[in-house]
This record gives sequence, structure tokens and C-alpha cells, in this order.
Amino acid sequence: MSRLRNVPGTGFSVTCVCGTLYNTDDSHVGKRLRCQCGREVAIQRPAAEPLQILGAAPRVSRRRHAASAPSGGWQNVAEQIHSRWSEVKLAWPSRVGAALRSALSTLRTDASSRNVVRRWTVRLSLAYGLCAVVAWMLLVNTSESFLPATFLAYGPRFVLLLPLVLLVPLALVSARSVLLPLAIAAWVVVGPIMGGRVSWRTVGRTMPSSVPPLATRLLTFNVKGGADVSRELRGLVRLVQPDLIGLQECGDAVWDSLQALPNLHFHRYASLCTASRWPFVSFDSMPRAAFTRVSSLGYGGTALVARYVIQTTRGRVVLVNLHLETVRKGLEQFMGGNGFFPDRFSDWFTESSSNVGQSTKGFLLNARIRAQESERASVWSTQGDQQKAVVIIGDFNLPSESTIFRRNWGRLHDAFAESGTGFGWSKAEGRLLRIRIDHVLSNEVAPRAIGTWLGPALGSDHRPVIADLAWRGQ
Repeated sequence: MSRLRNVPGTGFSVTCVCGTLYNTDDSHVGKRLRCQCGREVAIQRPAAEPLQILGAAPRVSRRRHAASAPSGGWQNVAEQIHSRWSEVKLAWPSRVGAALRSALSTLRTDASSRNVVRRWTVRLSLAYGLCAVVAWMLLVNTSESFLPATFLAYGPRFVLLLPLVLLVPLALVSARSVLLPLAIAAWVVVGPIMGGRVSWRTVGRTMPSSVPPLATRLLTFNVKGGADVSRELRGLVRLVQPDLIGLQECGDAVWDSLQALPNLHFHRYASLCTASRWPFVSFDSMPRAAFTRVSSLGYGGTALVARYVIQTTRGRVVLVNLHLETVRKGLEQFMGGNGFFPDRFSDWFTESSSNVGQSTKGFLLNARIRAQESERASVWSTQGDQQKAVVIIGDFNLPSESTIFRRNWGRLHDAFAESGTGFGWSKAEGRLLRIRIDHVLSNEVAPRAIGTWLGPALGSDHRPVIADLAWRGQ
């Protein structure tokens, strides 16, 4: 016995504005259906279609059959693919919009649920997401002028992930509607705030044991005096095989170990040691008399910047090795005789209340000195070299999210940001503090980074940063 399609008295389908399909029958004709997207549609039986026995071959006109048949070759196939793709492009915005409206509706419902656990899980999760975005904005806009943002920039940022330890299990049990907002908040913390990066060049790969052909490998490392590093320097150079080396806080022991390495050219300026496989053509240092005078006040003024012109096999390259002032001298202004957190809260309150004005003044003065130092170094390092390849390496004492770093160095290419994977934490202090303040930067004319890695810990509070740079087209 054959069955008929769209015969009065049988079921039919109603399509919502958002594209969702609902099955109904004649008993609901004239009523209004509320879709998942929140819109309403009137239930009406569609116009009767020609009777068709199920299982019988459909009647297709010859013209339509000829247009859709594959006998037209690849041109017809391409037209069909283009037609389907056009349909998808027209449909996905409404579907995404419907999904978002449905998710928001569910969130509103869960936020006002009678279930106490569900209600507060949603509210706390949304508040956490908002706080993550606000922290991001404060970090990139006020990290050198607003004390809480400064502590965030130079402190252990991973603490912003701790609320997820509680919120994610609660969401899985009682309110799964907030899992997506929590995932977005976690991305904000791990990526823009903590500086996490993923590069297709280095994800899942270790540093090559040899330098790629026609590439240049650089190594920058704050050796912290170098008493411990000096014994490991030869092994590090043998492992990395760098073409250019820049060391900061380079003491006599490291300088002696560096000079003992074969096939390198060496130069030392103050506590900066530089080595190259190619000869140095010229050397210059940034004038720092003004910073030396203010450094005696205890608020900063390192300003060590050495600039070399090196004759490589690919032409002349300007290499800048630098070490800039630290924020520590500004934050130390808030430390009393018992440190940041004395044993008794009353001691902290007494010291802080009496010194808060002077401490704030010292903090802002340190930030101003570091800003002027960074600006001077940025301009001096690259002036007159728009047509020359300039590579700047060293300990900037600035994370890439710092307002000072973004203002003065943001126009340059950051090797780790472009070709590194992970967080690139090159500085460790205590058990909690991890931060990326050692950088490899380059201008538009210089070779671009094709891989950036951290070297092993060798006794310093910094880790070596290794970057492979290749000229365009390689």
C-alpha cells in the first residue's frame, strides 16, 4: 500500500525564521509556535504539493535534469559547489545568531534559577570573565602608572587562573551554560595576560641541533655576574652553536670563558659582553651621563646600550646589546623594614601610612626614568638605519605587555611573539615569579625569526634566549 505526502489530515513541517524545522499536524493550525531563538511563527499548512507515491521516481523536467547532470563536466561541478557554498554563507550567520541567542537565554535563565548553586555559579563565572577582561585592559594601558597593574605586570600572573579550579567543576555539575564564557576568560588570561604563544614553526618541536642553512642564530643571556655560568658557557655554546652572542651582567669569569671560545670575535663594554663569528666593523655606546647622575639617588638609571656594525656573509648587520633599568627599584619604595608583608599587620599599616607619599613618588620617578631610558635606547639604536638590518637583543627588564615596552619597542618584530611556543619565561625569581623580559627584536629590513626557544637553566636567575633569523625568501 503506497503512502501519500502532504495530504490533508497528515503531519507537515513548519520552518522558523532562524532556520529550525518543526513537525506538527492540523490540530495546531492557527496557533503560534515559539522557536528556540525566541521568535514566533504562525502554524499554517503549506500549499498542497502534487500527489506523489513514495518510492516512485520523481518527475524532473528535462531542462532541469540537463542543468544538473554531470555530463556538463567540471564547469557544472564548479557551479554546483559555488551554489552550495553561497547557501552556506547565507545560512551560517542566522544559525550562529540563533545559537548565541539561545545561549544567552539559557544564561539568563540559569542566573535567576531557584537552584542556589546553579545561580551563583553563573553569576560568579560571569563576574570572573569580566574581571579577566578588565585586568587585561589595565595591564596593557596602565602597567607602569597604576600600582595594582604594575604588580600584575611584574608579578605571578598565573594567580588569575586559580578561580577556575572552583568554577569549572561547579559549572560541569550545575551550570554547563557558563563553560563557554569560562573558556573565553581562560584564553584571555593564558594568552593576552600571561603571554602564551603558539607558533606553527616551533609547536611540538625542539631547537634544531644545527643552524638552518642561510639562517643566523642569536643567543642573549643575562648571566648574573657569571660565577656559576662561566663553567657552563663552553657547553652552552657547543650545544647552541650561535653566530651572535650578547651577555648582560657579564663579570670577569664569564669574560675570560667567552674569550677562550674558538672562531669568535669579542668585545666588552661595561657589563655587556658581545661575541660574533664575523668581524666587528664599528662600535658605539649610548651616552648615559644623565642616567648615571640620577642612579645615585637609588631610583634607577642603568642605560647600558652597545651598538655594533658587523660584516656578515649576507651584508652588514647592526647588532645592539643592551641592559635597561629594573622596576624593582621602584617597587622597593613600598617595602618597610619587614618587607612587603611583615608578621604583624599593624606594623605594615604604621610604616605604610607614614611613607606612602614618599613611596608613591619614588615608584613614579622610577617609572619615569625607565620610560625615558627606554625611549632614548629605542631611538638611539635605530636612528639613521632605516635601510640597514637592525637586531636588538638583551635584558630589557620590560615584559612585552608593559606600556613602556609597547610604546617604544612595539614597532619592531618580536622573535618570540612571532616564532615561539609557550610563555617564554626567561626570568625566574623565587618559586612563583616567572616573566619574559629578555627579548630579540628586529626592524623591517632585518631577517625575520623562524624559531625562538629558551635554553637550559645554568645558575643564573635568567635563562638563555635563542632565536634563528632568516632573510626573506628563505
